[in-house]
Amino acid sequence: MIGAGPPAPQKMSHRHPLSRRTLGSPQFTTFAILGAVGLFLTIAVTTSSPANSPQEKQKKSSALRWDPPRVDAPILSLSATPSCSLPDVLTQAGQRADELLDHLQKFTAKEQIRYQQTDRLGVREMYLATKFEYLVDFGKQSEPFNVHEIRTPLAGSEAELTSILDKGLPVLALIFHPALQGDYEMRCEGATQWNHQPAWLVHFRQMKGKRPRALTMETPTEGYPRSANATELRPLRIKGRAWIAADSGQVIHLETNLVEPILMIDLSEIAISVDYATVRSHSLNVELWLPQFAVSYTDYAKRRMIVEHTFSDFLLFAVQTQETIRKPNER
Repeated sequence: MIGAGPPAPQKMSHRHPLSRRTLGSPQFTTFAILGAVGLFLTIAVTTSSPANSPQEKQKKSSALRWDPPRVDAPILSLSATPSCSLPDVLTQAGQRADELLDHLQKFTAKEQIRYQQTDRLGVREMYLATKFEYLVDFGKQSEPFNVHEIRTPLAGSEAELTSILDKGLPVLALIFHPALQGDYEMRCEGATQWNHQPAWLVHFRQMKGKRPRALTMETPTEGYPRSANATELRPLRIKGRAWIAADSGQVIHLETNLVEPILMIDLSEIAISVDYATVRSHSLNVELWLPQFAVSYTDYAKRRMIVEHTFSDFLLFAVQTQETIRKPNER
């Protein structure tokens, strides 16, 4: 429980129709259910009471800033020229998603995480920072897509963070996989740049009349009599923007919001921002784009939670090869 009075812990999952495993704990996740081709992203929601840990006293100057992306806000740098062909952009983006699944069996990385919890006035209640060995396994090529994530705390790290962390970041961009594109209304807003790289800006929104497969939230069952541990999954509708490289179709930056808040459970906000960077596989002669930096913002049950992820030291595993990449290339 967060403080006194708010509802029981919620489990939010961002899934795509390409995997079967729920990577749940109170957060966002990437997985699929009942054999659907689906992946999840789960966003962290702690249920701890405010803690006055040593880290809290030492990290007063390290406050994370509440600055969730707004995917409907105007972007001044947009241009109508060159003209954007949405079918061509989506075809390229779908091909890049296929490449990720075709070539990469799994990868490991070093992950540095900062977690902050405040009340809605911004008064900080909890701060934790830690490092993990991070492994993502996409499963065997002969099997349906199945994402597994494992975080192993490094020496001296805060192990209690493991249960409240975002999961599914590597697959969030797979909403542009051909199997998932039909879940969203998409439009190309125009030409722009991201970090000086030409890009198409594509806006997407959960299509009405289709049950959301990307994001769910696990909440206490509302029926009576109410069991202490009974939960139900609430599908959540999302919208977002993706900066897609004009020359390759790679998603290089992505932002998401909820389509609408859910006031009955006091969920005001779930927002995510992810920067992707290229990791080169020389043996496969292919570039794979993986998360380099990500931050999630959750406003739930009178608390605001921010989780910041930084990835480095990638180790890629293909079918019969493995390569170490010290740092993703920045573009």
